[in-house]
Amino acid sequence: MSSWSELPQELLQTITQKQTNYVDYISTRAVCKSWWSAIPKKPHDLLCRLPWLLLPHHKDNPNHRGFYNPSDGKTYHLELPETVDKRCCGSSHGWLVMVEDTPSIFLLNPLTKSRIELPSLSTFPNFPTEVIYQNSRNLNEYFIRNNKLRIRETYIRKAIVSEDPSVGSFMVMAIYKTINGSENIAFCKSGDAALFTTQETSQEIHYQDVMFHRGKFYMVNDKGRVSICITDINPPSVIHVADPPPVPLLMGYKQWYLATLNEDLILVGRFRNYRVSGYEYQTHKFIVYKLDSSSSNWSKLDGLGDMIFFLGWNCFDSISAHNCGNCSGNCIYFTDDNFIVDSDFSWEGHDYGVFNFDDGSVRRLDPPSYPIKPHFLPLVFFHERSLKRDRSSFVLPPPVWVTINP
Repeated sequence: MSSWSELPQELLQTITQKQTNYVDYISTRAVCKSWWSAIPKKPHDLLCRLPWLLLPHHKDNPNHRGFYNPSDGKTYHLELPETVDKRCCGSSHGWLVMVEDTPSIFLLNPLTKSRIELPSLSTFPNFPTEVIYQNSRNLNEYFIRNNKLRIRETYIRKAIVSEDPSVGSFMVMAIYKTINGSENIAFCKSGDAALFTTQETSQEIHYQDVMFHRGKFYMVNDKGRVSICITDINPPSVIHVADPPPVPLLMGYKQWYLATLNEDLILVGRFRNYRVSGYEYQTHKFIVYKLDSSSSNWSKLDGLGDMIFFLGWNCFDSISAHNCGNCSGNCIYFTDDNFIVDSDFSWEGHDYGVFNFDDGSVRRLDPPSYPIKPHFLPLVFFHERSLKRDRSSFVLPPPVWVTINP
């Protein structure tokens, strides 16, 4: 045989079927074009596909992004200049939802570099396109630049994609900041020219998480109230599904996530303790509730069995520990997604780790430390110095869970 590229397809598939590490599988496919074509894009079911943490740009090489694998503690690097000076506000099915300050939104596959444009932020109601981006009032450059950065960093809280965009049609649901300071939802279908929003009311609504489940978008607000968004009418409408679950008192600040377990709808409560006037915080506990679809009542669960949950800016993801021999089940891997609308201070970037339901412990993850890039608001670091905070423990922007999808 004259070349490795001429290995029989049957032999290549036999080799990859014995691999248990997804990195090895991707590396094998990437050896040459013939191997890329011969080896299936989707690996066999027994291959563990543990999500990785997408790390910030490193100051010495801004065109590269690190991907931290919590199962082996290693960081893998990809050249991704497409993400420089952009914010990742979501991750679904291996695709990143990126926001620019132009103000465009697009989907990016970090492995294939494929890009799919989404409707611009300017299609949102009351968006300041004329004032900020066209500068119709001849405002000074400092004000314009800071507002563009603020919009990029805070206008979209989180965005998820319903299906794998590389397979076919899909929908995108986003939580965005409204003109009255609340957080509403908007969505679009693939090919749409604009984002559609639900009918806003005078009552302030603060959505914290969205999830696509059984063909529908579910949302949960800051009180734990769950609703469904009906997307096939204009304007979209919101239907109430379940009231908040009974939460124990005096557990600290809580944040809600939507998840699934054995096809049941799950509500996950995350509890943080705050210190130093509310700027220092640490996750200390999670609780989970299962929804009874017939009665719309919640029942508290003791744990997740052998399942592992991954929560944060990403679309909800889970995996069975049975398929990952070096990872324990009954755990929640979490990142820092603390978000305060209209806040002048970015304190997030340190609260990430693993919560174990077996003993109630929280173990900190240990990805590589990154120097904090100076914030565009100088008061941030003035207050950081006054609080004598340890910057070495902060990773900014906060990492995002990503499931690599070729």
